Amino acid sequence: MARRLTCSFTRREWCAGLVALLGGLAAGACTTVSPREERDIGRKEAEQVQRTVGLVDDPKVVDYVNAIGARLGQAAARPDIGWQFAVADDPAANAFALPGGWVYVTRGLLALANREDDLAAVLGHEMAHVIERHATSRVGAATPLAVLFGVPSGILSTVSPTLGGIVGGAGRVVTGLALAPYSREQEREADRVGIALSARAGWDPGALVAFLQTLERAEALAGSESKRSQFFATHPSTPERVANVEVMARSLSRAPVDAIAGSRAAFLERVEGLVVGANAAHGVFVDRLFLHADFDLALEMPAGWKTANSPEAAGAAAPEGAAVVLLQVAGAGDDPVSAARAEGLSEAQLQRVQRLEIARLPAATLTAGTRDGDRLTFTWIAHRKRVFRVTGVTGDRDWERYADVFARTAATFRPLRSEERQRIVESRLRIRAAGAGETVAQVVARGGTTWTAAQAAIVNGVAPDAKLERGWPVKVAVSERYRGARGAQNARQAQENSDPDGAT
Repeated sequence: MARRLTCSFTRREWCAGLVALLGGLAAGACTTVSPREERDIGRKEAEQVQRTVGLVDDPKVVDYVNAIGARLGQAAARPDIGWQFAVADDPAANAFALPGGWVYVTRGLLALANREDDLAAVLGHEMAHVIERHATSRVGAATPLAVLFGVPSGILSTVSPTLGGIVGGAGRVVTGLALAPYSREQEREADRVGIALSARAGWDPGALVAFLQTLERAEALAGSESKRSQFFATHPSTPERVANVEVMARSLSRAPVDAIAGSRAAFLERVEGLVVGANAAHGVFVDRLFLHADFDLALEMPAGWKTANSPEAAGAAAPEGAAVVLLQVAGAGDDPVSAARAEGLSEAQLQRVQRLEIARLPAATLTAGTRDGDRLTFTWIAHRKRVFRVTGVTGDRDWERYADVFARTAATFRPLRSEERQRIVESRLRIRAAGAGETVAQVVARGGTTWTAAQAAIVNGVAPDAKLERGWPVKVAVSERYRGARGAQNARQAQENSDPDGAT
């Protein structure tokens, strides 16, 4: 949806079946792209990232990442590359780069970092992929071809070209497995160039090794739930590679430049408040009930269907994959038929649109078929100056089976109830000061965190039983009621106007 909607299964699962296809596209990508073409390609892909993955907009975090990126950009001495840095709104620890100089780290990666050198090492590594044009060589793989639940835009384009572009973009995946992995040779080259770049800019060239080890610890703890981290899925890691980086790092001297946030406490203050895990600003699923606080809406998905959501859509798929329901924002306004017209329906189609009411809200519905034997039902519902669309998709032979399911699902659309709003929570990164000789496990034992002692130890880069100094800042994930977009903005403003001591 237009405001980002959490998912009960991962982006990795959405596009695992596309890996082979994407890898083939990468192999066939053009390697003679001009710098101007690289920039144009990167800009288009960056627009997709912003729309389909989303970006963190907290100025404290964004400005900090940009400050590190700017210093690395000066050290790179590549005025032909217009560097752009951003934080992707993704809970997985990952980083990626697009042709032309767009470089991203995820909020999941920021939550796992413990010092500025870690972040600089990752940014430098991704910049190296751009400098060496590795990002261009896999541009075909970066094209967002995956759509939520595999619904192809072509199906919807037969109803309306405009609608096909809108609905077909739901759930596109640009990060993670939608990017083909770099080759080992490309990784070696990016390691060499990246750590030299971070050293010239004044950061520890060996930080990349330490951070890779932290990622490996986190993956080992997750076990079968993780399978393979998104970072390692696109950046293959081997013992030989880590050893090579250690050797190269020892041969480099770092420039005598002060860090932007020189201490652990100063670094953690920059990332304190980050959302950890699912972002409630995207909406949340409570069992099969989808709740979105900022849109003031609830929608009940069919029982037993697999639910998921992305920045553009929330939805559910039938167990055998024969049918899909999607919820999206169609546009602004208070007339559902006008919204349908704006989405490119023909006059003949508009004549078949039927008006109705859902939860005392103006609504309209249309059923359409395609040349390929697919059936679709659209329901537009006006609510709080927006028009939402519930789309049902299935094959013609399954239409009788799912037509009533689609209608019943759309009919559950309604404003949030007060008790439901109270159930919308999220976890945020908070900082606690350790007592003298206290361990991370003991800090966690105080309560109020969603992490186990083992998780907190990895995220903080220490052993669970390591004795900490008094006041040592410990990262914890704290469950908090979602305050809404305006509430989060007010909280940030209040923090900027106060004098935080770095502990809660």
